[in-house]
Amino acid sequence: MQAENFVDPIDFIIRLNQGGVKYLLIGRQALVIYGAPLQSFDYDFYIDPSRETLKKIWKIAKDLRMAIEPPPPKASRKLSLYADNLKVDIFRAKKYPIRSGDFLFFNEMFKNKKIVRDKDKFFVCLSSLEDLKKTKQTRLTAKDREDIKYIELLLNTRTGS
Repeated sequence: MQAENFVDPIDFIIRLNQGGVKYLLIGRQALVIYGAPLQSFDYDFYIDPSRETLKKIWKIAKDLRMAIEPPPPKASRKLSLYADNLKVDIFRAKKYPIRSGDFLFFNEMFKNKKIVRDKDKFFVCLSSLEDLKKTKQTRLTAKDREDIKYIELLLNTRTGS
């Protein structure tokens, strides 16, 4: 019988930070941090698309005994990491098309990031709300449309509209 492998999402993020990985938390977990009343059971990260960054992700996954799909050395635009209690999706393209005909570029989004810190020196890099809205326009599923409504509400609350 194989031992269970539980990975704390906070530990995963700490390892990203310690490893110097350029990343953005995107998806519903980012919305939860911004204050949206949603839940999600996976974590989505958009990372610097360099091969060096990908190798850092592979090392973190290996150290945490997480399964990697597709397995290394394949350098896919999207990979998923699995522990018994955690799924992490990693997106790593230089750009992603959105339905408006525009593109999301990692470097531009990273410049717009919001860093959220707690009192214990923990921090996480979030996509800005404006960029997060654009990420939801890549597929525009029913869930994405619901998320866009929350993003617009958060943006309006922030601007006082």
